[in-house]
Amino acid sequence: MIRKKLPRNNKRRKKTEADLATFKLIINNTGQFIVEQSLYPKDKINLHFRKENAGLISAMLRESKIKFDDIKDIYEILLKELS
Repeated sequence: MIRKKLPRNNKRRKKTEADLATFKLIINNTGQFIVEQSLYPKDKINLHFRKENAGLISAMLRESKIKFDDIKDIYEILLKELS
């Protein structure tokens, strides 16, 4: 069976969604837990989002960081208690 390559559209598309904040609890193959958090860069907010949304996005990122740090602390306490 011969596979045909689909033509690629090289035009840039405007994205309609963005990951502003992510939090992951990961376990690796040696049994170690890893907490990974990611926040959208504050210096890129005005570049990628509308001006009227920039204040709300900045506030959401600020609050997300606080909550992520709280969750991370809770996980660390829980892991100490379970080990």
